[in-house]
Amino acid sequence: MTPSHPPPPLGLCVHDETGWLRRVLVCAPGEELRRVPPSERDRFLMEDVLWLERAVTQHRSFTRVLATLMAAAPGGEDSAVLDLRKELVRAIRNANDEALGAFISRVCRADGLLRGSELDVLEAELRELGATEPARLADRLLGGLLIDKPFPGGPVFRLGPSPNALFARDYQFVTGGVAFISSMAKPVRRKEPLLTHFVFEFALGLGGSAVPIAQIEPLSEQALRHLDAAAGETWIEGGDVMVLSDRTVLVGISERTTWRGATALALALRRLRQHDPQLFPFRELCAVEMPTRRAMMHLDTVFTLVDEGLALAFPPLTFPGAREEMSVVSCDLVHEPEAPLTWVWRGAFSRAMAERLSSPGKPLTLLAAGGASRRVQQREQWFDACNAVATGPGIAVVYKRNDATLDVARRLDDPQLRKEGVILAPSAKRIPEAHLRPFEIVDAEAVTPRKAAEVISRGGRMFACIDGGELGRARGGPHCMTMALTRG
Repeated sequence: MTPSHPPPPLGLCVHDETGWLRRVLVCAPGEELRRVPPSERDRFLMEDVLWLERAVTQHRSFTRVLATLMAAAPGGEDSAVLDLRKELVRAIRNANDEALGAFISRVCRADGLLRGSELDVLEAELRELGATEPARLADRLLGGLLIDKPFPGGPVFRLGPSPNALFARDYQFVTGGVAFISSMAKPVRRKEPLLTHFVFEFALGLGGSAVPIAQIEPLSEQALRHLDAAAGETWIEGGDVMVLSDRTVLVGISERTTWRGATALALALRRLRQHDPQLFPFRELCAVEMPTRRAMMHLDTVFTLVDEGLALAFPPLTFPGAREEMSVVSCDLVHEPEAPLTWVWRGAFSRAMAERLSSPGKPLTLLAAGGASRRVQQREQWFDACNAVATGPGIAVVYKRNDATLDVARRLDDPQLRKEGVILAPSAKRIPEAHLRPFEIVDAEAVTPRKAAEVISRGGRMFACIDGGELGRARGGPHCMTMALTRG
């Protein structure tokens, strides 16, 4: 079991993926979802135009069940679900005029839709709004501003909407005691890191613990050469980063995260470990190269942990012997930042993860999202069957529509599933029966404080199932919608 690292009351502390969730950041959907033009769905990374009212209802159910599960955990009385939208309003109120003006200017320039005098007018308008109506400014920054009388076929927005802000995991990621502010691959998302950095500084009081990954300054010319030698732009997004344990951090090299982004993270973690090895005990950064396909834009779309040594996984990329099984390399984080940074091959994904995530009596066990059928696996992976968020060991939130995946979870003790290769432990000939305790599948509306406390107190396992019929059409699941700030 990963040791607990108690944080200060308002601190950041994440050393694993399944420790008890204490503080988490989400972002409720708003007008930005309604403002995506059908003709520009691809640019805004949306599969469809969403029904805002239903998305809001589903997200409220999601945050309610999160809060219920977190409060029912041992020591969960002070747990909190924070909403970026509300925290942005608080940050606007707290910031002085100079800081607010500089923030508005950065946001408008990152959006890149206006230039010259039009940009000056927009910035002045938003600064005035911030001084009088902070809530309306927050709505504008997230929801965008429409042009009053657009020309046919011309631009629609003065300030673009941010519909993907719903997926709070992506634009920051907490590792150890620091929130790395992501560097986003897609231009339409480059406003989001600016919003969250502002929130960390002026609402959460954690500005000193928020580090923009694109502004990492290597300690020496040698470290800078390591960064310059890496391929791609400095892109890295939180959906590709997982803190597996207090030893290992995992990063996916995907369509949204580059080798240069992973190298920047490695250099930063080396420096942080040198400064505070207790809060940053990580010894290696593992990287896995993923297919660059829309269906699996981040690592957490194909693999998430739901208990110690137990993961939901997409078989074609993660199971032993699969034709496309990903491979893993790693670099050392123990050395000084300017020391040579060398990626060493560690083997196929299933074996490499088993070596790092197995413990006595709990060999890493993979649950095939979608069950035994390749067709169903593809279908349910598309709807985020692998994208669960654990609020504690064996307690997780998932989408309810992935029937085959839920059937695997409720039948973990069925030997037939092992015969079919739906449940397997890559490093163990035999999976201990105690490790194969079934999950109780509970509709989110039935997850009351009493129910949550009962399951947790007896050491049970539970999947709390939310209706993601509308949320899922934006291409993200419960893991995408949550950014763990504190676990332990």
